Amino acid sequence: MVFAGASLPLIILLTVGILWAGADTASDCRAEAQRRTTVELTLSKTWKGRVEEVKNALQSGETVTVRVGFFPFLDPPTNIGIGRCVQAETARRAIQAAIAYNRGVDHLIRQDILPLDWVMIGTTQVAELAWVPITADERAKLSDPALSTEEFQALYRKLATPKERKRPFGFEPVPIVPVPEPGGSPP
Repeated sequence: MVFAGASLPLIILLTVGILWAGADTASDCRAEAQRRTTVELTLSKTWKGRVEEVKNALQSGETVTVRVGFFPFLDPPTNIGIGRCVQAETARRAIQAAIAYNRGVDHLIRQDILPLDWVMIGTTQVAELAWVPITADERAKLSDPALSTEEFQALYRKLATPKERKRPFGFEPVPIVPVPEPGGSPP
């Protein structure tokens, strides 16, 4: 026996570590071009009778699936999360839908916790600590139709990167000091 005398937690840790190390953590968005993009939209109950109108605003000739849910209270949060394999045109259409049907976009959701081909509008499924506030000017930059998908995704990642570490229990946030790139000069 290879693991004779080893404790069960150690065996589990080694197994998970080996499996995780072999997993391909990087994903090629071009290889997944045929995958469907899912847009998940949470609306206030005032839109309940107009679901088809909302779905039609988000669907196009591309492969987009729209799921509509309703917020149980007054209005859902004004956030949006865009996965890193979502095409720029689909993302811009989602931003416009969030502005039209969900009172705007005030926060971006960090991209590292989102599925690759998913858009979430007005979601409460992600902790508020993962929301990054944006300004109207930053939102306008994201809506620029001149941006290619790569440029859009790079800008989204930049804007959705937290600038401060939020702390619980009402403590003041702490600024995040960027780590310099290896071999590069400090910021």
